[in-house]
Amino acid sequence: MLDAAVCGGPHDIADGRLTLFVGGADDAVARVSPVLRSYGDPVLHVGSVGAGQRVKLANNALFAAQIGLLAEAADLGRQLGINGATLLKALPYGSAACHVMGNIAARGSVSAFTSAVGHFLDKDVAVVKSTVADVGGDLGVLQVVIDAQQAADSSRVLCLVNPASNCVSEFCYCNFTITSIWWHS
Repeated sequence: MLDAAVCGGPHDIADGRLTLFVGGADDAVARVSPVLRSYGDPVLHVGSVGAGQRVKLANNALFAAQIGLLAEAADLGRQLGINGATLLKALPYGSAACHVMGNIAARGSVSAFTSAVGHFLDKDVAVVKSTVADVGGDLGVLQVVIDAQQAADSSRVLCLVNPASNCVSEFCYCNFTITSIWWHS
């Protein structure tokens, strides 16, 4: 048995570039890797069964935290008199650059980005919090940043999609309808 959590959006699906976090025995992963590579690149063996989902949970928590940090940086820039769009165009070239920053810069603002991914982000954060609570863990400082991201004033940071609205953008980084693949050998 394997689990293969996927990370990517419609653009990655079309390009055959989904990231797969695969959990399972070495021999099972080796047997199915050619199939997984037909739509995923990279295919990363991350441990035993269930590890793929756990890596994705950590990824999703960090993704939400990065959005929160970028929202705070945008607010700092505003306080310093820097235009938000200008700041977001410049930051991906600095030492603090990250993947989500480039995606936010392409949208022009944190609120534009979160309006596109908010439904997925809310779902993922809820799953991360629930899973961590179930195992008796805590998110540490990630919790603080995620809470700040979720509680931010919508006029300053977020414009979340109402999950009941069924409004989904063409851009959905790290989440889409298929969230994992289970393989029984």
